[in-house]
Amino acid sequence: MDRILTNEETEHLYKVCENHEVPQYDLQIELVDHLASLIEQHWTEKPEDPFKYALYKALQKFGPTGFQQIKEQKQRELTRKYHRVLWNHLLDFYRWPKMLLTLALSLAVVFLIQIVHQLHWLFAIYILVLICGTLVYHLRNKSENKANPISDKSFLLLNQLKHIQYFAMFLCYLPCWASLPFQLLEEQNIIMPSNFVVLFPIAFFIVSSTIVMFAYLFYIPQKIKQHFTEQFPEFVQ
Repeated sequence: MDRILTNEETEHLYKVCENHEVPQYDLQIELVDHLASLIEQHWTEKPEDPFKYALYKALQKFGPTGFQQIKEQKQRELTRKYHRVLWNHLLDFYRWPKMLLTLALSLAVVFLIQIVHQLHWLFAIYILVLICGTLVYHLRNKSENKANPISDKSFLLLNQLKHIQYFAMFLCYLPCWASLPFQLLEEQNIIMPSNFVVLFPIAFFIVSSTIVMFAYLFYIPQKIKQHFTEQFPEFVQ
């Protein structure tokens, strides 16, 4: 009969992961599974060897930086995964039929710039639209936004969520950069341009950057929470 790990020995493997600076539970599961396979493979050849010696031989195969290399690899995989999710979502707004919405919003921004000449009123309208959009999004996705972890365990997947949210805070300033030409014109007491050819690229940039901002603020975090709930339902309330 093949020798297998006991529950106590498996728990010890989790502590080994923590000692190697891998506190993320989702990554620990993969590492423990890999270590267990190496140890049990060792026991098929030498079943009389004690657990600690089999673990020592398994750790030798990882090398001194093996844990950190696997951790960095998983972080890169997660980053690439959610970059693909993000780009697929963003490209939808430049494909039929959502492309019509992007163009309609850009034309609406051009119209606003043409009729509202005071920059502070343009900003007030923009902020109001953002608030309304945020409320509508939360109301439509109320159930998905309730996926909150109830454990104090660390997760690589939730760390990815934090990184995305930090970057989203930076993106909140992106649409404001489009106002710089108008600010310069106001400082020089020059009337803002009303030419469609000039205004449409600026409006398109404002709309596109707002779409990117909403994707980072809401869509990607929602996807991460959804994937977390599917993988670890026992840690979600």
